[in-house]
Amino acid sequence: MKRLIPKIIVLASTAYAVVCLAHWPLGFTFFTQLSNLYMAAVALAQLKWPHGKVLPVLKYTAAVSIFVTFLVYLTILAPLMPGGIIAAYAQDHWASLCLHVITPAASLIDFFLNDAPEGTWHKRHVALALVPPVIWLTFILLLGAIGFRWHGMSAPYPFLNTLTPTGWFGWQPSGASATTMGIGVFYEILAMIALFEMVGRIFLAIARRFSM
Repeated sequence: MKRLIPKIIVLASTAYAVVCLAHWPLGFTFFTQLSNLYMAAVALAQLKWPHGKVLPVLKYTAAVSIFVTFLVYLTILAPLMPGGIIAAYAQDHWASLCLHVITPAASLIDFFLNDAPEGTWHKRHVALALVPPVIWLTFILLLGAIGFRWHGMSAPYPFLNTLTPTGWFGWQPSGASATTMGIGVFYEILAMIALFEMVGRIFLAIARRFSM
């Protein structure tokens, strides 16, 4: 049951959020939704192929992505939302809570409890944890460059919005708002990649402990 319950929670939580967000297709360009769907796909694959050797590594990359989703939303994005943090998590009939708390929590429990002890972990796996955000960033920046807009922004998140006075390389943290962090997008991307690498290294170190 310890292998099954966290996966069921991941799948149920993600499915509920997808249904609640069906009215907003634009939302499925956000890293939050995509990282949740990625984690759900890996969990579903593990139910189908419980002994798939590559799946624990995919779960590791998904776990890093979904934890960063949880962390960035909690510390940066939710406080900027109208109505505060509670309202941020209550959005779309609490679908936001599912995407940013319930699915990440169940995913980490599943990874460290069930996947970490079975995997053979190498330092190169940290680089694999950077693949999902790099692919997503490339996709989003290309869409923004050809004129796609997210509620007037060139990206789904304010820290990637180039249509601000700070643009790519500016620096004005005092001007942070719901559409900009007041820091050039170039620096935000560097910080984002560094955050993924740091989380990847921490998760890898923990996974190695579990596999001993």
